[in-house]
Amino acid sequence: MTPTAGSERSKFSRVLFSWRLWWRHDVVGTVDQAEVIQKRREECHLSERFLFMTAMSGGIAILGLLLSSPAVVIGAMLLSPLMGPIIGLGFALAIGDYGWLRESALTLAWGTLMAVLLCALVVFFSPLQEITSEIAARTRPNLFDLGVAVFSALAGAYAMIRGREGTIVGVAIATALMPPLAVVGFGLATANWTVFSGALLLYVTNLMAIALIAALMARLYGFRTSLSERQTLFQNVVMVAVMVALTIPLGLSLIQIARESTAQRMVRGEVLDLFDNRSRLSQLDIDWQTEPMRIDATVLTPRLVDGAEAIGERALSRQLERPVEFSLTQYQVGTSATAAEEAALSASRAREEEAELERAEQLAQRLALVAGVSEEDVVVDRQRRRALVRAQELEGASLNAYRTLEQRIAATEPDWRVEITPPIAPLPYVDFADGEPTEDGMRAIEMTV
Repeated sequence: MTPTAGSERSKFSRVLFSWRLWWRHDVVGTVDQAEVIQKRREECHLSERFLFMTAMSGGIAILGLLLSSPAVVIGAMLLSPLMGPIIGLGFALAIGDYGWLRESALTLAWGTLMAVLLCALVVFFSPLQEITSEIAARTRPNLFDLGVAVFSALAGAYAMIRGREGTIVGVAIATALMPPLAVVGFGLATANWTVFSGALLLYVTNLMAIALIAALMARLYGFRTSLSERQTLFQNVVMVAVMVALTIPLGLSLIQIARESTAQRMVRGEVLDLFDNRSRLSQLDIDWQTEPMRIDATVLTPRLVDGAEAIGERALSRQLERPVEFSLTQYQVGTSATAAEEAALSASRAREEEAELERAEQLAQRLALVAGVSEEDVVVDRQRRRALVRAQELEGASLNAYRTLEQRIAATEPDWRVEITPPIAPLPYVDFADGEPTEDGMRAIEMTV
């Protein structure tokens, strides 16, 4: 070894030693470990407050998802107390306190189970059970979601160790623990196991990433541990193995999403290649799960092309290297941009009109079913959004029963005025006391109004 090399190594050793000394005294030495652990323990207790706040957060989350309202979903994230026991898992793992670890795991398990069951119950009794964009966004986790969870956990653990708990608000929004749980409940209630498994994987990803990163940060900040050197090494190996196990399916999911994005660009190019450069692709829908793959496209073009559908199907099958079922709709428009825009609006209005017609037909079918009449007896005014029907006499049904049926159907169509006229029958008896209707009497009067 030359004198120069020895001098360089000595200088590097001194820098490393000074950095370690600074970290130990000026950073780790300023952390009140006992106070941090006490606060983290308090957040891991299974209490009435924890269960109540978890239930409220779950209820808000599932309603926000069903309504596809990001603002409501964010409110559920802020209320969720799940971050406490998850961070507690990490700290307990770092210091080797397995009693605390069991308590955190039990609290988290009860909170998770209650949130899933409550959300499933809400969805089961809800008239809205369609997969909204907010729900769909939480069914395909990928490696980017793991990255969000890791960076958020680093910020959250740092904030808790350094006494900056206000940052946890942002961390709660970033990791979004409750919305995936609400989607798990949605998948359970609707027996949609694709949604169920995808949302569950996202929740487990966030949970494990936060817990493991919290353990890593606690170790980095020198929190005292009762583990031996061998136990610590074993624990580190297990944590790395868990992170790798999470990375594999999320990485595969990200690769699949990237392939679909590339394939979508390819499909758009192939469809537009069938027409001249003045044509526009108005709509493109691709169903990746069907076999053969189904592709529906709508094109606005100044010149209709005969046989474009068959040509496009062969070209797409060749490019995608799999069977394709291609459906193409062509709208002839003028050459100006204004004409193309007007055609796009017309096509959009036509789709909306078709959807509205189908919705009115479904409403008429439901009203006919509950009223015991045929669909021809249901009066549907689509322009004024009114649906009227005179019900047949149902054995044992009171006025209140007809009113309840009317309210249930009206709740599913808030934009429509739904009226079920009960059959002619004697009016209910009105009870009086001291010259005034009793409570039961008032309800009887309300039924007749």
